[in-house]
Formats: sequence, structure tokens, C-alpha cells
Amino acid sequence: MDTSKITKQNGNIAFEEDAHIYYDVTNPDLKFTSVTTMIHSFTQPFDEQFWSAYKALEKLLPKEDWAIEKKALLATKKFSIELLDAYGIAENDFNKEQQAILDAWDNEKRISCERGTKIHAELENSFYNKPKNISLSKYEIGGKFECRKDYTDLDIENAVYPEYLISYVTKDKRMAVAGQIDLLVKKGNKITIADWKGLPLDTEIPTLNGWSTIADLQEGDIIFDKDGNPTKILHKSEIHHNPCYKITFDNGDTIVADHEHRWEISFSTSKTSKYHGEYKVQVMTTEEIANYLKNLPEKRTSYDIPKIVNPKPLNLENKNLPIDPYVLGCWLGDGSKQCGAITNETNNVLVEIQRRGYSLGDDISAENRTSTYTILGIYGKLKELNLINNKHIPDIYQRASYEQRLDLLRGLMDTDGYYNPKRKRFVMETSQEWQCYDFIKLLSSLGIKSTKFDIIKKLNGKEFHEYSINFSTKGLNPFLMRNQEIEYPTRDACSYRNIDKVELVETIPTQCLEVDSPSHTFLCTNKMIVTHNTNKKIETKSFFNTKTKSSVKMQYPLNNLDDVNYWHYAMQLSTYAWMMQQLNPEYEIEDLVLVHFDHEGHMTVYHMPYLKKEVGLMLGYFKKKTILDESKKKRQRIEY
Repeated sequence: MDTSKITKQNGNIAFEEDAHIYYDVTNPDLKFTSVTTMIHSFTQPFDEQFWSAYKALEKLLPKEDWAIEKKALLATKKFSIELLDAYGIAENDFNKEQQAILDAWDNEKRISCERGTKIHAELENSFYNKPKNISLSKYEIGGKFECRKDYTDLDIENAVYPEYLISYVTKDKRMAVAGQIDLLVKKGNKITIADWKGLPLDTEIPTLNGWSTIADLQEGDIIFDKDGNPTKILHKSEIHHNPCYKITFDNGDTIVADHEHRWEISFSTSKTSKYHGEYKVQVMTTEEIANYLKNLPEKRTSYDIPKIVNPKPLNLENKNLPIDPYVLGCWLGDGSKQCGAITNETNNVLVEIQRRGYSLGDDISAENRTSTYTILGIYGKLKELNLINNKHIPDIYQRASYEQRLDLLRGLMDTDGYYNPKRKRFVMETSQEWQCYDFIKLLSSLGIKSTKFDIIKKLNGKEFHEYSINFSTKGLNPFLMRNQEIEYPTRDACSYRNIDKVELVETIPTQCLEVDSPSHTFLCTNKMIVTHNTNKKIETKSFFNTKTKSSVKMQYPLNNLDDVNYWHYAMQLSTYAWMMQQLNPEYEIEDLVLVHFDHEGHMTVYHMPYLKKEVGLMLGYFKKKTILDESKKKRQRIEY
């Protein structure tokens, strides 16, 4: 035994930090089980192979195929390799994707461990740096204490022992358990044990260079906050499989999030507040919003309805664009997808194109047709932008400056948009799917909320589908050469989204981000909805299965406890308390305190129950199982 690697020692019990093992220096053959390892053995196992296969298949399948297969996979929780053959996916490609997901999860675990180690080191040092008159009032523990480094010195009246090493060995030495109490607090014969904890993937996220998903984003990538400012991703959470809800807004937008995801919610403070931006703001989880709406009366007022305020326009620098944004907008609206020609009835539009330095060729339209002109010199640039026979708004234009994006919008509206004076709404109608969704993204980047309607029209007895995108602005004309005498709305009722309903839906894997924005917010979906940093919190209730009418429990004999981190931690602290009383029967357990630090540095204190009975059952069952396992090994037939 290499005693030089010993990190801590309490009597005969030693701890080696690098290998994370406990042992008896006088009896190296004695095998210790850590408290956390023992408790983990009673939790429900996470099927890493299934969920990594699930995520890999999600990335490799087209959206329409994935929508079909997802339901079957979630229902059965089984993955068959035959699915790959059915969709023509190479097994090697699938394996690479699955391994990348597994590697990402391992990285998340590593980062979490490193962060936890840092928290513990900082707290431990803070006690050692101030050895006398230590106050624990912020942890809701009363009194003044001195810090002791000697584990065996337990006769001090009021003292704290950081990282207290504790162990318990049965008389027959058939079971040995060990662990470290983050902070042992002693007031006479009363003991308080404290512990420190620092703790849908396909959602579109606007980034500095275009669009990505939560699954594909990495720490260090740049996204945007509610003020439109670029902000760095500091942390990606582990992947959760929590209860999920679908949020539906007043304009029909929807987003799925898990129950603990947080949102910056605004409530009207007066009749005029929604028009002048006067709101009271609070952070609520998805589940809290659902419960709030459930308890609202049928007749709701504007004060009652939770809102998410629109973000400000993306704050980006001017770009050196290959084609003037207004001219590109005109071509996207009225241009030929095969060349640089544009067909337009509004002479002012053509004049504006020329004013911007572009020459027009001769009218190439047939007789009695709307005039068609070639915008000279743009074909090659359209080709470079991959726009020939592939109309879309390139990412470089979606991430240009505010003025450039507004210019692009005005080019599109001058050619394809109109104003509805009755509803006081601006409208873009198109049969092109690309134009619908790219246009919505463009509006979102300008801080403009839009509503999409699906319309069925008839022409010459035939039905055809169109998209109608409606939006409103206050004091901003999205036209440049048309509709200059518009009666603008005097009130801006489109600066926010009302939350209409929040419904429980099937569970899907989810993940969240932490950003370095002062507002702790980031934008998600193609509508750029403002959402909040969400950190893994201490869960007190497990997932409730509506089909079985039951929640997920820990394994026997702890099957009276919900299988969530709150009860895992409660068992951990209770086990330490039980071990402490076995070694010192005169001690009374006064309190078990869990101090949780989230990723923003906020602290929450939990006072946990002493589960003395459950600890006894767990240790007895674990010892019995250990003995049976050893007996089975001895009885195994030796084959020659």
C-alpha cells in the first residue's frame, strides 16, 4: 500500500483522492463501499445506450421520418438496428454519431465534477482561513464556531469540521461503508451535518453565424440575449428526461420545454402597461406557469395573463455584402429564380434599384405582360450565394447590421408585401415555404413578433396552399417605396406574446444553457423567444406517469421514496448521521442541511428529514445482498 497517496485520514480510515477509494491502513484487505455508491445502487438505472441511440437517430433522420419513429421509440424504450436498414443509414455513420453523443455526456459529467470540486475547495479554504468565530447564519445554522482540522478532536463544545472523514464497519467485517461529510457542525452533543451541491435538444437557437440547435451548440459558442447582444455559452446542462410541457402563445407559436425550465414572465401593471412596456417581471418554471394558468378564473383580465416580452433587435455590425440588401430583397420577392431578372409593376422600386448603383437591361417581357428587366451584374453573385434555383435569405444577410436587415425587409415588402388598413397589420403572403420561414426569422431578428396563418385558396377550381405572415410595428414603416401614407397604430400591442395555455406532453430529452449575459437570458426558436438560464435544481418529486398513475420510486427497500435528487441527498446525509450515532451514541442529530449552488452562484438551503429507518433498511439489505453475491461467486462451477 502506498501511504504517500493518502489525502485524508481519520484514525485507521484513509482516503485517496486520485483513485477516490477508502481503506483501512491496518487492514488493506477490508473493502469499503462509498456512501454515494451504495445509495446510487438503489436508484433506477439510466439507459445510456438507448438514449444515445435515440439522439443519434434524431440527428440522422429527416424531420418527417423522425416524427413517426420518435413515438414508437418513446413507447417501447427499445432501439433496433433494423431501423438503420429501413432508412438506408450506414451503421458506421450511426455509430460515430452515437459515440459523439456519449462523449458529450461524459464531458458534461467531467465539467460538473470539476465545478463541484472547485466549490468544495473554496468553501473548505474559507473555513481554514478564518479558524475562529465562524458564523454559519447564511446556511441557516445558528451559533459561533471554531474550525478544527483534527477529526478525532470531538470534545470541543462549538466546532466545525470541514470534509469530515467517517466510516462504519460491521462487527463481522462483512460490510464496510465510508464517506466524507462536507461540514460536521457540533454544538455540545447536538450534531448538524451540512453538504454542498453544485449542480428538446432540437430547439433552434440563433447564433452569431446563423442557426443551430441546443444539441449541436458547445460551450464558448456565441448566441444572443434579450437585449439583442451577443453572449457566450458558459455551460450546457446534462441531458434530462423530465416531464415536458407544450407552451402555446396567443399567435399560435408553440415550444416544448421540461417542467423545470425557467422563463422571464411579465405581467401588466396597469391598463396602459402593455402599450408602454410597464411590467412586473418574475422568473417562473414551466410547471409553475402551468399551475398558475390552471388556477385562473375563466374570465381573465390582461393583468392575469402571463407574457413574454419580445427581444430587442439583434445588435450586429455592418457586413460587406455581395449584393445590396434592398436589391436582394426585391429579387427574392419578384426575381426569377434562374437568373438576375426581376418583374415588377412599381416603377419607384426599379428607380431605387438604379439609385443604388445597379443598371437595368432592356425589357425582356412578352407583349401585354408586366415589365421584366435584368439587374445587370448580379447573376454571378447570386450564384456565389447559392441562390440560383435555391431562393432563401443567406445567413450572412440574417446576421448583418440592423440597418442592412431592415433594408432587406423593405425590399421584400416593396415587392411581395401589402398593408391591411382594417386590421392595421402588415402582411406577406407566399406559397413558398422557404420565404415563409426565412421571412419570420428576419422579422424576429428585428425584434418583430409575427403570426403565421395557413390559407387554402381557390383559383380556376383548383385549391392551393399559401402562408400569410402578419405583423405590426409602432413607428416603423417596413416599406421603402410604397405605402408611405400609412395610419400607424397608436398602441403597440404586438411587443409581447401572451401565454394561452401550457399542456403536459410526452417526455423528450431536454437540455439547457447558461450564458454570460447580465440578464441571464437567451433567445430560442426561429421566433427568437426570450428564455432564461435554467440550472438543475433540487427535485422533490419524480416523474408522474399518467398511464400507471404512479411516480418513479427508488428500488427496494427504498421504494417509498421518489427517485429524485432530493431524496438521494436526504439518504446520503441521513447515512452520515446514522454512522455518526453508531460511533457516538450520545450524540443527537439536530439538523441535516443541504446547500445548493446553482450555475449563477445563487444559493438555496434545504433542511432535510432524518431517514433513520430507511438507512437501517438500506444497510441491512445491502449487507445481505453483498453476502449472497460473495456466496454465488464461491459456488460457481470451475470449468476446465
